[in-house]
Amino acid sequence: MKLSLIRKVYPLKYPFKLSYGTFTERVGYLVKLEEGGYTGWGEMSVVPYYNKDEGIIKKEFEDSGRYLSTVSEDWTPEGLYDEMVAKLPLDPFIRSAVDCALYDLYGKKHGKSTWRLVGGKEKVPVLSSLTITEDDWEEKLDWEWPILKLKMGFRGDIQLLTKIRKKFDGVIRIDANSGWNQENMEKNLAVMKDLEIELIEQPVPKNEDIFLSEFDPGIPFVADESFQGLENLLEMNQRYQVINVKLQKCGGITPALRIIEKAKAMDLKIMAGCMTESSIGIGAICQLAGYFDYLDVDGEYLIDFDFQEALFLNKGFVLLDDKPGMGKNYIL
Repeated sequence: MKLSLIRKVYPLKYPFKLSYGTFTERVGYLVKLEEGGYTGWGEMSVVPYYNKDEGIIKKEFEDSGRYLSTVSEDWTPEGLYDEMVAKLPLDPFIRSAVDCALYDLYGKKHGKSTWRLVGGKEKVPVLSSLTITEDDWEEKLDWEWPILKLKMGFRGDIQLLTKIRKKFDGVIRIDANSGWNQENMEKNLAVMKDLEIELIEQPVPKNEDIFLSEFDPGIPFVADESFQGLENLLEMNQRYQVINVKLQKCGGITPALRIIEKAKAMDLKIMAGCMTESSIGIGAICQLAGYFDYLDVDGEYLIDFDFQEALFLNKGFVLLDDKPGMGKNYIL
C-alpha cells in the first residue's frame, strides 16, 4: 500500500469569525492510499486553535506511510487501525485521515459503499445545519437551508441572534464557542429560550464546565471542545446532553463507531460535526450520518474549492448512493 500526501490551502467563501479569532483560509492535508489499482482518500485540517505543527504532521504521515507499505493485502480498516495505533503514537487528526482513507480504499476494493460497511443508512432522515456568522448570515438566508447555526462569543452576538430570528423562522442552533461563564448563564439562557433556540454548543470553556453538572439548562448543551474521545465520555454524561463527534477530533471512523455505541448506551444524544473540510472529509462523516441525532457537517459549503464532483449535501440533506467506498473518485 502506498501513501501520498497533498497539502491544500482552501480560501473560505466568507471570513470565519468565532471567539478564537477570524479566519479567511484553511489548510488541509489530503491522504491518498493506493493498492491493487484502487485509491482511497482521507483528509485532515490544520485548525489554528488546535495548535498543530505542520512539521510534526508531515513526519507522522511519513511514519504512517512506511508502516502501511509493509502490510499484506488481507486487512480490514478496523483491524489495521488498531495495529497501527498500537505501534505509532499518531495525532488523532492524522489517525482520522488515514482511517477514512482505509475505509474508502477497502470499500472500493470489495465493491461496497462505506455506509454499508459501517452499518449505516443510505436515506438519512436528519438534516445538517448551515453555519452562519455576522459577516455572511444575510446572504446565506437565500441558500434556503432549514437549520442554521450561529457562531457566537463576540460583542453584540445576542443582538445579532435576535435580529436573525426576526427574519428566519426555521431551526436555529448556536455555538457559544466557550464565550459564556457561570455569571451570565441565566441571562443568556433566558434569551435563548425566548428565541426558541434548539441547541447550545460549548457554552463555557472545557476547563470551566464542571458546574454544568448541577445545572438544568432547559435547552440541550452540546459538548464540543469538552469532548475529545472515549477517554472522557463518562464525564460528559454528567455535564451535557449531547456530544459532538468529529472524526478528526476522535481519531477516525473506527473510534467514532465505538463512541456512538457507548454514547447510545449512556442515553447521550450525538451530533456529527466537522472541521471546515472539503467533500473528502465531509463524505467520510456522512457515511455514518444515519447514526446521529443531529448533523453539523456543512464544511464543503464553507470553502471556496471544488473537486468537480457532486457535494455530499444539498440544503442540509445528506446525499449518499451505493457506489463503492465513499462514492467519489477525486482527481487532483
